[in-house]
Amino acid sequence: MPYIVASIIAIVAALTLLLTRYEADDSTIKAELANMKVMFSMVDGFVNTYVDSGGDLTDINFEELDTSGVLLSNSTVNGVGLASTLTLPNNNVVWQIIPNRNPIVISNSYKLLVNMTGSAGLMSKAIFSESFSGREFCEKTLFGTFQVNGKTYDSTAGAETFDVDGTTSDGSFVCIVFK
Repeated sequence: MPYIVASIIAIVAALTLLLTRYEADDSTIKAELANMKVMFSMVDGFVNTYVDSGGDLTDINFEELDTSGVLLSNSTVNGVGLASTLTLPNNNVVWQIIPNRNPIVISNSYKLLVNMTGSAGLMSKAIFSESFSGREFCEKTLFGTFQVNGKTYDSTAGAETFDVDGTTSDGSFVCIVFK
């Protein structure tokens, strides 16, 4: 008899767990990642428009793109020169773009710093957001190179690069895009 009772309790417990298991709501992160895909395409489109209209990829930054009239009128550009950043409408992701100063590829690539720390949805799963955005949007969509530890802009003594002083979960990464 104890065997039958224990079996019934085990079956009821298993059915209860099966029918009431917790499913995480991933709709927020899915929507945020869909927005990231659009923003990556937009930023690359701004660069393409700038270059196609005679702009020099070796002088690229968001202040220059804004002055050239390439950016959306309701986007926000802060800072000057290579330190300038872009925030697109209705979003808290901050973008920074600089030319790639590597002498081998100086004329055909740019570096893009993506700072997602202002987006609560993306930061709720920061490691996943960085990794997914880097792999799917930087590497696969833009055929770029993903630098997971990129975090800050270094303007000292002509370095003009992004330092790799970050982590895999700090909400920032660098994408090097080749044209």
